[in-house]
Amino acid sequence: MRKVDILIENALIVTVDNENTILTDGAIAIEGTEILAIGDSPSIKSEYQAAKTINGKNKMVMPGLIDSYHHAGHGMVKGIYRTRLEPGLGAWPSSEIYFRATTPEWWHAEGLLTALERIKFGVTTGVTIMGGTPARTDSPIFAEMNAEAVGEAGTRSILGVGPPDPFLNLGHKNIGTFWENGRFVDYPFSYEQTLTVAEGVVKSLRGLHSGRIDVMLAVPYLCGMNPSYMTSYHRYDYTSDEAKHMRDRALEIRSLANSLGTLIHTHAAKGTFEWAQANYGDSTLQDILGPDVVFAHANGLTDCDMDIIRTANAAVTAVPFAAWNTTLGSCPLVKLIERNIRVAISTDGAAPFHISDLFIDLHRGMFLQWYEHHDMSLLQPGKALRLVTIEAAKVLGIDGRVGSLEPGKAADIIMIDLNQPHLVPFADPANMIAYYVRGNDVCTTIVNGKILMENRQVLSLDEQAVLDNARKHIAESFSHVNIDEYLDHTPGYWFGVKEDS
Repeated sequence: MRKVDILIENALIVTVDNENTILTDGAIAIEGTEILAIGDSPSIKSEYQAAKTINGKNKMVMPGLIDSYHHAGHGMVKGIYRTRLEPGLGAWPSSEIYFRATTPEWWHAEGLLTALERIKFGVTTGVTIMGGTPARTDSPIFAEMNAEAVGEAGTRSILGVGPPDPFLNLGHKNIGTFWENGRFVDYPFSYEQTLTVAEGVVKSLRGLHSGRIDVMLAVPYLCGMNPSYMTSYHRYDYTSDEAKHMRDRALEIRSLANSLGTLIHTHAAKGTFEWAQANYGDSTLQDILGPDVVFAHANGLTDCDMDIIRTANAAVTAVPFAAWNTTLGSCPLVKLIERNIRVAISTDGAAPFHISDLFIDLHRGMFLQWYEHHDMSLLQPGKALRLVTIEAAKVLGIDGRVGSLEPGKAADIIMIDLNQPHLVPFADPANMIAYYVRGNDVCTTIVNGKILMENRQVLSLDEQAVLDNARKHIAESFSHVNIDEYLDHTPGYWFGVKEDS
């Protein structure tokens, strides 16, 4: 018998491979970082002997989830959000805290907190945009701290680093603070500086921790935003010179991505591509776009928008639970799929009102499409499951390595505890995953062949130490930024449908 490192046996296995193979009594042999074999339990057990055997009775095995859009920093400011009177306009102190009240140790603590959350929710691969819009890329230390945290946790991450939007300023005024000699010191930074930092981070961090760290360029609005459709929160009224400036910046990002060989991760919404086509020119827009560009949110896209995305073979990652859903409509997942556009479902975690539980967003994505089309036959459970596994991997260009359970792929595997009232019976796995399974049902998480959590016990991190450390740094940042206005509940919060003016 061939000796292997890990053998999972007697389990229900949902592979999400090209044939969507499901094994009712299956086994997986893991050797090193990869899946060596998958098959029925009697056959696999007769061929392989493992240093560690995991009994999969009353458990389901499936690929680790892939969150294709998430923000660093947001894990430390969950729930600190206040809805304003203006339609679609909210307020939360993310940029103020990130740029005025954080240290490198704060970003390391947040990286550990998010990695811990992902492990417990079964997210084995996650995109992490360094901060809000714009990202905290005025120094490489912030990305380095996040990568260090991911390395300790054992998860897989794609860091997004890049410059701020040239015209959208969310309160930081291109000034970042650093803790020096017992106080915060202001250091102004420029767009060009952040671009240089981003390039250096890509070169220095890519491939770290046995290849579990990758880096890509992330910019807020590569193709601008259409003023005709934006709310006051993201209001753009470009002059012709500003539109030209946006175009030139986009071409600069395209050139840098080409030279570095990275993805470009950015935002889009209704009319984005119509505006870019009119202001960049169709030929220039197609030069900027390509299969290596991923657009997050993509709420309310027009037919013209979608045609441009399809022509460029760009990709989309939808956020089912976001403020834009209330003003621009949801991301048109069904229409994108009908056009053979690569698409995924993501969390946009973890704040102001998100978490890293992709199982929840999988269901939300389905429901929004049913609501929009008045047809529950659209975006069915099997396809929705693929949008957080293999299709998400395709969006990020990593489907040759992760996203499904197949021999030769990385052993990124999660196990679901089925021995719970809400998961009995489990006659149709895809239905149950889409409707009933939640992140807290994940009992075991394996990344790159290493067991990070078993029976809900996290092995790669000291869970309590991570939580205590996060609380310490959160308290320190709150002592420097007044968050009272975000926690002040007016009478309308409890008794009315709208705040009193």
